[in-house]
Order: sequence, then structure tokens, then C-alpha cells
Amino acid sequence: MIILIDAGNTRIKAGWVNPDTGERELTVVAFQHADLDQLAHWLGTLPLPPTSALGVNVAGPTVAAAIEKILSKHNCSTEWVTGEPQTLNVTNAYANPEQLGSDRWLALLGLAQRPHPQLEHAGTAPCPLILAGFGTATTIDTLVVRKAGDETQADNLHYQFPGGLILPGPALMRTALAENTAHLPDATSNTTIYPTHTHQSIASGIAAAQAGAVLRQWLAAVEYYGLAPQVFAAGGGWPLVKEEVIRLLHFTQGRLDLPTTPIEWLPTPALDGLAALALQLQQSKNLN
Repeated sequence: MIILIDAGNTRIKAGWVNPDTGERELTVVAFQHADLDQLAHWLGTLPLPPTSALGVNVAGPTVAAAIEKILSKHNCSTEWVTGEPQTLNVTNAYANPEQLGSDRWLALLGLAQRPHPQLEHAGTAPCPLILAGFGTATTIDTLVVRKAGDETQADNLHYQFPGGLILPGPALMRTALAENTAHLPDATSNTTIYPTHTHQSIASGIAAAQAGAVLRQWLAAVEYYGLAPQVFAAGGGWPLVKEEVIRLLHFTQGRLDLPTTPIEWLPTPALDGLAALALQLQQSKNLN
């Protein structure tokens, strides 16, 4: 059993994959950095003893060392993945691929393993995919199909990551306003087009900023690739901005006479990417 670790800026998520069967965990565990003892407890509940761990870490070396120490007590070595020029079926267009956040890279790999939403429509060119992750930081990344053999098979799609955006996440925007102004509160409220009180104004402004960034990348894909992309969402901040992102995207699709498409929620894209990579690495070891 291979342990999968996504050590983020705020929380750590853990799962597993059985390299012999491809079976995944039924429930992902998540906890704050200060609660690493929960990882030790979870490891003791697994159906099989772990053999190794594969992870991404953007939380820094101290958190990484603490995770490694816990895993080593279970005779489990840890390998941390970084950005690369190409992994699985994705090419990285970053000028310095290692500079790309490992969590972003693995989330894109996870997205790229999913069946393309347009494959069931014969003769339709696969559209770009956008993954908007609303965490401590919001990241909005695009995948475009660069090469395909039989386009009815997901395994034959090769994607390129042309680049993406990083901006403060919804909670970080809210905290920044509260901590760096004299009179603005740490606001929680619903969103609306014309806010009528301060909490609502802040919540609506944050949601509008996040939605505007998503729309910018959606329109860029339409302009550059001539196809309307499919949007996927992830991260704990999604509920705070969901209504505004959907409203703005559907409004724009309507103005362009394009069909409205639902935004698909991905609960653990980085762990999905780690699972796919772990299975490939295990397969390579078996062949050798």
C-alpha cells in the first residue's frame, strides 16, 4: 500500500492506493499542521501496512520533516514530487518546471487522467480544461490537448499545461482586509449584485474578484484555442465563491451564444494525480 500525502499551506490531506489492484481509499483524511498526531493514528487503521509514501509539499521543510518522521515509524519511506517537464500524459510549459508548485502540478496530472468530458461526442475536438483551486491561494490552471491518437480513448490524449494564475484565496483576501484596515471587519455574508451592508460588500467583492479571474482564463482559452473550456473546481474556498463564478460564467456563455456547462467539483485532484503517478512508478519497478 502506497500512502499519498498532499501537504498544503493550511491543511494536510492523506489517502492511499493499492499498487496491485489500483484500489483507493474510501475517505480522505484531512487535518491542520498542528494535528499531525492524527496522521499517526490514521496509519494504524489502514487495512494493509504501508510500503512507501508519495507526496507533494508546499507547507515547507519543517512540516515535511515531521511527516517523514511519522511515516518512518511505520517503516515507510517518503518521496516528495516536484514539477517536471513532462509526467504521465502532461507536458509542462513553465520556463522552469521545478518552480511550478508541486500541488498544482499533481492536481493537473489528476485532472488529465479523467475521461475527457467531450469524448462521447464523435468528431468533436477536445476542449481545454480549466482547474480552479480555491485554497489559501487560488490557482487557475489550464490544460489543452496537444496530441491525440484515437480521441475516443482518454489514454491517448496528451495535454500541455500552458500556464496559469495565482492570487490570494477567498479567506486570505478577507483576512487581509480585516488586518490591514482600521474599520473593515472579518466579514462573512452572502453575495449579491448590489450589496447593501459592509459584510455583504466584502463577501461580494471577494467573490467577484475570484470569479473575474476564472472568467479571464476561460475567455483566454476561447481566444487562443477557439474552443470553450470545461471548468473544474477544487479547494475549501469554493463554497464562498461558487454562486458568483457560476453566474458570471453562465452569463458570458449566454452572451456568446454558447451552451451553459456545469462546473464539476473535484474533491482531491492532487491525491488523484499522486495515485496515478504511484501506479506508474510501481509498474516501472515491476518491469525492471
